Amino acid sequence: MLATAFQWIGRLSSIVVLTFILLSATVPAASPTNKQLVALIFFPGLVGIGLILAWWREDLGAIVATAGLVGFYAWNAISGAQFARGPWFVICWAPTLFFAASWVLRHRQLIKSP
Repeated sequence: MLATAFQWIGRLSSIVVLTFILLSATVPAASPTNKQLVALIFFPGLVGIGLILAWWREDLGAIVATAGLVGFYAWNAISGAQFARGPWFVICWAPTLFFAASWVLRHRQLIKSP
């Protein structure tokens, strides 16, 4: 029951995040630099793909979204860019925690059943 609640919280919150990402992508902006293009592959690219994938495969989706967030911050640090500020990137990744928790709870139930 708790696993199902986490799954639905993850799904609903991922809809909010993906809507935010899509709306942000439609705002006219200056052409991104090469450094920013690489960062866009990680976030929103991999994070968004992970959130969508988590609807069917919670474990794989959580891994992809987490790799996207870690890659985004790693690229930000390596490239010396200053575009990753504030909590918003982690907040957009947060549905991943619910998907991962749901998967862990379901996986534990499968291991315990005879």
